[in-house]
Amino acid sequence: MSTTSDDGRAVRSPRKGAQDGPVSELSVFLKVKPGREQAIREAFNMPPAEQAELAKAIADVGTLHSARYVLFDNGTRLLIATTFDGDWDVYIEDFAASYVLDAWDKFLIYCEGYPDEGKDRAGLSVHEIKEFLTANQVTASNFAMVYPGVTVPEIQEALRVQTAFQQVLDTPDAAEALQHPALRPLLEHAAD
Repeated sequence: MSTTSDDGRAVRSPRKGAQDGPVSELSVFLKVKPGREQAIREAFNMPPAEQAELAKAIADVGTLHSARYVLFDNGTRLLIATTFDGDWDVYIEDFAASYVLDAWDKFLIYCEGYPDEGKDRAGLSVHEIKEFLTANQVTASNFAMVYPGVTVPEIQEALRVQTAFQQVLDTPDAAEALQHPALRPLLEHAAD
């Protein structure tokens, strides 16, 4: 989304969506095409191989905190709600370059206004996808992360450190090494 500045340069307008530190939210409300609720439910019920491919694509992008897809109003409406690190445009572009938007296409085609026009996902431009999402997006009235300022890579690193530290604690020979005073704060946290 862009506008033109006084000197004729393109200036990007901010997208919808609230932020809390480096984390942004995306809330999209869609109307389901009449009689297509079951098709959407089936699209969400992916075979294990597709679930694994989607999980790998999400991990490879490395910015998604959470995602929810909710059919409501007796299956006539769909909510897509995600939280992610960083900029909206980069998030959508990263997912468009991965399998994620291919997976989304399998249920978005059953929503009103989706620019499928008989095209497959490869036929949709990132611009068309962005415009569709933006047209149906609503900024959260209140958005707060429990751990503000923490990105997905930082969370993943903290989990790796925790796992490694737990392995050290589980090693019988580690007790003596862990008596060093510099490790006291770390051991106090581990005891919690």
